[in-house]
Amino acid sequence: MNRSDLIRLAVLLEISDDYEEPVHVHHNVSERLKVCGIATEPEDVHRALTDLVQSGLARAYWLGPGPEQEVHGLPPPDRFEKYYFLITDEGHRTLAIWRKEWPLDDEDELLPTWSPISDV
Repeated sequence: MNRSDLIRLAVLLEISDDYEEPVHVHHNVSERLKVCGIATEPEDVHRALTDLVQSGLARAYWLGPGPEQEVHGLPPPDRFEKYYFLITDEGHRTLAIWRKEWPLDDEDELLPTWSPISDV
């Protein structure tokens, strides 16, 4: 697993139980991955969310003002941060497989079996 894969996994975990906006996702992913010695930028989360949506593992939603609606594809680039993201059924199936690579335990402590990853 490389850095991008780990960030993508952390983002997928973060959106697996509720609608989440990118700023919130970045904050939580950043805190979790800091334990692994991995710094993340908002662009990393944006890229991961984009990849997850394009691969069908997540969907974007507009939650207001106005009517709530699912976005087909990606939100407009200039308003990306105002949308919320949620895992899909396919994302849940994938998460069950990817989760085996997660380096943290239930208390967000590094597992003794974890070893540093490549920066790719």
